[in-house]
Amino acid sequence: MDEDEDLDGLPAGRLRRLAPRSFRASIVASTVGLMTVAMVLVVLGIQVVLEYAAQRDIEQVLADRSQAMVGVLQQASTDRLTVPDEALQPGMVVYDASGARVAGSVASEVRAAADRLATTDEVRTVSGAEDDDRLLATPFTTAGGDTGVLVVSQETAPYERSELYALLAATVLGVLVVAATAFMALRVTTQALRPVAVMADRAADWSEHDLSHRFALGPPTNELAALGGTLDALLDRVASAIRSEQRLTSELAHELRTPLTGIQGTADLALLRGVSDPRVRDDLEQISASAREMGAVITTLLDLARDGTTSGREQCRLADVVPTLVTAVGRDLAVVDRTSRSTATVAAPAALVTRAVSPLVDNASRHARSTVVLEATDHPDHVELVVRDDGDGVAPEVRDSLFEPGVSHDGGGAGLGLGIARRIARSLGGEVTLGPDPGGAVFVVRLPRR
Repeated sequence: MDEDEDLDGLPAGRLRRLAPRSFRASIVASTVGLMTVAMVLVVLGIQVVLEYAAQRDIEQVLADRSQAMVGVLQQASTDRLTVPDEALQPGMVVYDASGARVAGSVASEVRAAADRLATTDEVRTVSGAEDDDRLLATPFTTAGGDTGVLVVSQETAPYERSELYALLAATVLGVLVVAATAFMALRVTTQALRPVAVMADRAADWSEHDLSHRFALGPPTNELAALGGTLDALLDRVASAIRSEQRLTSELAHELRTPLTGIQGTADLALLRGVSDPRVRDDLEQISASAREMGAVITTLLDLARDGTTSGREQCRLADVVPTLVTAVGRDLAVVDRTSRSTATVAAPAALVTRAVSPLVDNASRHARSTVVLEATDHPDHVELVVRDDGDGVAPEVRDSLFEPGVSHDGGGAGLGLGIARRIARSLGGEVTLGPDPGGAVFVVRLPRR
């Protein structure tokens, strides 16, 4: 059996789509399902009890009528078999010892069944041809020594109608009970979970705009108050961690920027003065370029630390970002720009989108043989930007650690680029992933739509 199918052969994906999508729906569905099973069992139990009671009542009525009539026959038959007309009821027939009918009559539908019981020598109960009647044959002996058989019939239709009415009434009652249970479960769960939904919405809003708000529900007198206290403590820790990160990053940026600016200024000044030795000039150009790159990294980290929740408050289009990315490719590489098909608005500032994608473009520029491809696609909830090169691709042994900070796989650099790209994208509500490798490195950037 396929692991994606259940025991009945239905696709597991279809069952997941049919499953309730919320906790409240799960509770209501479970309650209604349990009550439905309970009511079905109750209705079936009532039907079984009514069936048993009806059969017992029919047998009791037949036995009482037969016993009363046999007593009358025994009293009236002193010297020969005598059947008093005034005592004989409809649905009764008396047979003599030879099986001949003496008196009485039954319905035509059960007459043949009654005649077959005319010579029985024991008490017997049989059903009619269509189970609409029940017959009881009772042998008797009179005081004069004559023998005979009394056959009494009883219609079962009234009892069956009573069973049907009781079944319909129990079914209607069961449906009403299940509907009332569903309504009550929905009402109770809605009232119970509404504060939780409000708290979740508020927490999401506070996490994006202001971490200083708290629920402040007071002492934990109930589960919701305890949950509010837990969330308040969690928000305190989150706010404290964010403030510590912002403070640490700001201090590091401040401490690093001054000497870094000095390094870059010294290198640029030396280049302006002129350097005759080509190797020394190459070294100074590398120092200046590395200083500028490190300065950009520091600026990016500082911006993330100062405001890591800018996603959704500013917006841009890929058309605002792509020209800068294309310019950064450099070298003698061909750039295939297929981003014009994207017209959606990205819920992020252009500066951070550029910094999220630039390390990927830089990586493609360093590893491509001749071509770098930029391709964009709009989706209902996000914009997907693909950066592809025609280089050797990513080795399988480094794919899992490619985005880890501080890890470099090309023998140079600090290994910050791809890790920072993913961190920036995630801070905007997106993601950076490594796509399939058809002959070159493929990076996929997903950014949320406005």
